[in-house]
Amino acid sequence: MKKHGSFFAFLALFVCCGLIASALFYHAEGLFGAMLTNAAEKDAPVIILDAGHGGEDGGATGTNGVPEKDLNLSLSRTLAALLRGAGYTVVQTRTEDKLLYPAGTKKGHKKQGDLTARLAYTEKYPNSIFVSIHMNTFPLPDCEGVQVWYSENHENSAVLAKAIQENVKALLQPSNHRRIKAATSSIYILKHAKTPAVLVECGFLSTPAECALLSDAAYRQKLALVLFDAICDNLRSATCESEENDV
Repeated sequence: MKKHGSFFAFLALFVCCGLIASALFYHAEGLFGAMLTNAAEKDAPVIILDAGHGGEDGGATGTNGVPEKDLNLSLSRTLAALLRGAGYTVVQTRTEDKLLYPAGTKKGHKKQGDLTARLAYTEKYPNSIFVSIHMNTFPLPDCEGVQVWYSENHENSAVLAKAIQENVKALLQPSNHRRIKAATSSIYILKHAKTPAVLVECGFLSTPAECALLSDAAYRQKLALVLFDAICDNLRSATCESEENDV
């Protein structure tokens, strides 16, 4: 509970004072001292952050007109900054408003080209974890809450997904009773990734109240911190288990 108390004290300070990025890391170091000290071992996995959609593919559209692609990119940028500040190596599949298909890709093949390019990051960095950021939508306008999907190709995918889902409930959405789900064939990257891989649906843009939250920069910063905390916990646990097995 001490950790959670410190966590929320930091959130309150951050939101109320509107700290800029440099100040964010200054306070994070004080409140997450144990986490940030030697957080990233030399053999720690590369963290691949994937901001879903982009360019001509806007993804879902919020009830207020906001395109999913912009929220995905904003959240992934904040999360990347936090993780780099903790000493981890972070690779972002996109940092701009564009899809990743190769130049010259014909119409009708661009989506597949984009997905293949994103998947290639997991092949380029075999010692990595892959975290894809998305927003959800549903025809009924009352669905809400973060939902995490995981790849069944690596056992740590479910472990990471559970860490994220539980952290969201503990620190941000106490009424969120959603369970992690194994990826279906419709989630191409998770079905083909060989490294630990999860997809985080960060909320429902089809629900006005949650769309308003996700459109708010301060709320996205809170969510980024919750994801950051879960990812760091997962990587530290994995490192400890590896060291125990080596003894």
